[in-house]
Amino acid sequence: HQAKGGSTSTSKKAGRLSPRPVGRDGEGPESSRLVPRVAGPRLAPAELRRPREGGPSRGAARAVDTASGQHPRRDDGDPRGVGVRVGLGGGLAAREDAGVAGAADSGASPEAAGEALKAIGEEVSSMSSRRLRDVARAFAHFLALANAAEQEYRVRRLEEMRGAAALDARKLDSCAGTIAKILEEGASKEAALATLAKQHVEIVLTAHPTEVHRRTLLTKHRRVTELVGALDARAEDAEGYEREELERELRGVVHSLWGSDDLRRSKPTPQKEARGGLAFVETSLWDAVPAFLRRLDAVCAAQLGASLPLEARPVRFASWMGGDRDGNPNVTASVTRQVVAAQRRKGAAMYLVCLDALRLDLSVREAGFETSADEPYKALLEEAASRLRATVRWADAELAATGGASETLSPKDHGVAYRDEAPVEVGEDVEPLFDSSEFLEQYLIKAYDSLVANGYQSLADGRLKDTIRRVGAFGLSLATLDVRQESTRHANAVAALYPAYATMSNEERVAWLSAELNEVRRPLMHRADRERVVRELADPVDADVLNCCDYLATAPPGSFGAYVISQATSAADVLAVEFLLAQAGVADKPRVVPLFETLDDLTNAPASLRELFEAPGYLDRVGHVQEIMVGYSDSAKDAGRLAALWAQYNAQEKMLRVGAEFGVELTFFHGKGGTVGRGGNPQTYAAILAHPPHTVQSRFRVTEQGEAIAFNFGEPRLAQRTLDCYTAGVLRDAFRQPEPVKPAWRDAMDAVAATSCETYRGVVREEPAFVPYFRAATPELELGSLNVGSRPAKRNPKGGVESLRAIPWIFSWTQTRLNLPAWLGLDALAGIDPATRDDMYRNWNWFKTNIDLIETLLARTEPLIAEAYDRRLVADPEAARLGDALRAKLDATVAALLAVSGRDAPAQDHKLLMRALNLRNPYVDVLNLIQIEALQRRRALPPDQPDLDLNDALLVAINGIAAGLRQSG
Repeated sequence: HQAKGGSTSTSKKAGRLSPRPVGRDGEGPESSRLVPRVAGPRLAPAELRRPREGGPSRGAARAVDTASGQHPRRDDGDPRGVGVRVGLGGGLAAREDAGVAGAADSGASPEAAGEALKAIGEEVSSMSSRRLRDVARAFAHFLALANAAEQEYRVRRLEEMRGAAALDARKLDSCAGTIAKILEEGASKEAALATLAKQHVEIVLTAHPTEVHRRTLLTKHRRVTELVGALDARAEDAEGYEREELERELRGVVHSLWGSDDLRRSKPTPQKEARGGLAFVETSLWDAVPAFLRRLDAVCAAQLGASLPLEARPVRFASWMGGDRDGNPNVTASVTRQVVAAQRRKGAAMYLVCLDALRLDLSVREAGFETSADEPYKALLEEAASRLRATVRWADAELAATGGASETLSPKDHGVAYRDEAPVEVGEDVEPLFDSSEFLEQYLIKAYDSLVANGYQSLADGRLKDTIRRVGAFGLSLATLDVRQESTRHANAVAALYPAYATMSNEERVAWLSAELNEVRRPLMHRADRERVVRELADPVDADVLNCCDYLATAPPGSFGAYVISQATSAADVLAVEFLLAQAGVADKPRVVPLFETLDDLTNAPASLRELFEAPGYLDRVGHVQEIMVGYSDSAKDAGRLAALWAQYNAQEKMLRVGAEFGVELTFFHGKGGTVGRGGNPQTYAAILAHPPHTVQSRFRVTEQGEAIAFNFGEPRLAQRTLDCYTAGVLRDAFRQPEPVKPAWRDAMDAVAATSCETYRGVVREEPAFVPYFRAATPELELGSLNVGSRPAKRNPKGGVESLRAIPWIFSWTQTRLNLPAWLGLDALAGIDPATRDDMYRNWNWFKTNIDLIETLLARTEPLIAEAYDRRLVADPEAARLGDALRAKLDATVAALLAVSGRDAPAQDHKLLMRALNLRNPYVDVLNLIQIEALQRRRALPPDQPDLDLNDALLVAINGIAAGLRQSG
């Protein structure tokens, strides 16, 4: 890469760029290459897995040499290193130059690996703070660029496998493959189409702070992906103007990345988080959803004899960004109001662009509705456009009233695209368009039906149908907003309105709330008295609960989807929210959704649900429909991964039975994190089929968080693939006939879950040395400086590890490569009878899917790296002994899982994962060593003498490790 102020010499071959920098002392990177060099795959500790070819130590050592400029040159003057390769090989790739001496030996011992890592650590220790920063930047940028190239490779492979087909029928996790499978098993075409038409997948985008890259850098990475793809398309053209221009732009984007600040220098506001999250809707999903549904139409027509019905809504989107106030005092009623207005404005502007395009399409004169216009469809669309412009006017007034325009809108949002001329002034009598169903029925479907009736089916099935489906997926606000708040906050708010509530028992609360909700009464307080109570509340968060409910009463209809109650424990928690919404006069009431997230809450959830359904009048008010959220990350943090998995499974089964008993249609909302330790599963199709039988029932609601949003939805073609997997999984679940869970399997899981929980809590809660060890051996205390999200890391600022949120908890252990939360306690699997264990793995999909998933995490685990953190950072002898004991327990856990799966090494048959680890880990290893060095130096500095370069080196290393592992929290 070109250093700032230097020049670039470029060695050019067919399809390959190898930029060589010429830097100036004291400016730009201190290394002579942006992209570091590595010789081969990493070395795996022999105690845990069979060694793969190559080793981290020698490969990574050469990477450090390259990054720090300490490498020889070949006779042709080209320094050994990783070039930017574009062409059939796919994007940016590490390449081994011919004749490189000293390739890492296969099968080296753990002792040799440890010595090699020690040698690299000594090299890192000799670097100045600035050199640490620049080498960390070089490695981090390489890994981010590798991710961008890998994304293009994924797209290309998907397109090659699909060929000319709409969707790939050879893949079971595609709708084409799933439909073929269920027809083969005997389902009728009519049943398959009817099931697909009624099913709903709702994907909820959340602002959980696990995306470590700035939005500016994400935009540049996406441009790299696009350029690599364009160059791939010209792989056969060694020369040519267009290729030269693409290569020039690619070099320019990489130069721009190096010249940009890698770090957020301040925490984002909730409004900016919402803006960043919805950028994925604007730049990717807006086109991906109708494109996927067109492909699904083609598959249905070919395999089922009919297209998907126009009214089908197989995929929908919602958001927590700007509505999730659980533990985040920065999200207030005013912030939520600003986000709603900004989303409405952006949605109206984007639909105006759609209508502008439709004006050109729909110049047809024949219409099936009464009109005096010469061009009836244009007149109809102009009426809709006028109302959308009125929506923009309304949103601008809302943002002006709250001072939210600068926070919620990007500069380009201030204009409204519709036609080529300036926006037309809207009469004061024109009402804003808020209701999605009104937009559909009064305008879009009216036009569609008229076109079809007059013989213009193909025209109707073009951009007009795409727009109808966008409204079905995104509504008029791009994503309906959920509100989330913690249960005790609602109790405090009720007590503020009715002080006696604070001293009531749970049974008394349920009875009192039910009586208040069932009887038509005036509010407990006049508006002036209510406003006075809000002003006098000591805790602003409790006041915000009442302010938020007041705003929900005035918000545009259809703005909110669910009101989620975190840490719900009883029926009173649900009824309290119902009461608060009723007192505020909320007519368009969101669904009230209890979230059960700790082990005790999950265990007691069926009883809590029964209590709720038995509350007088409740089922009549909700129409015998109930949504329930299952928490995955907090339950795993509370009880360990294995105990949490079994508690989630049991709770869903039992709640389903309670729902059936009371005639209630249940929808489970799955609050899964991106990482395995927080309940995530990158194998979407398999994860859906691993849910307890009959708990999906064609209704699936799930969160997508942090970097998982960019990975799954950041590129339109990959977003289509993700939507295909979700849709296929829910469809397959509706027709599967799962094996019943045998009593012996349940008994085995009851026993190992109890043992696993005891082991996990024995370390995390009861071991005196654990907290000192955790805080010394991981960057937990330093993660707050990353500014990755608006939400504090702890629910209680004064609390300890127990109040730490699941995201920084997982993030910390991921950084050190120990991944403790994902496996601690799983050695209990060794206690299952071998015959029962083998039967469970072969015949129980839930069990097998989770074992295989956890193995992928163990394959990413590097105890030698974790040990390196301990050696340098853990001074307390008891804490150091605990670290040794945990790594020994990791050995036992790996052995227990391999005994279940029958593999010789974790996930050894997952070829794509193994290849990714072999490529990435040598670079990540070096970033770990840089992080260790930076942590040790930083912790030794006096608080009043910060080293800014050292701080940046640490934070860049954290970012780089997260990028290299493709996971954070």
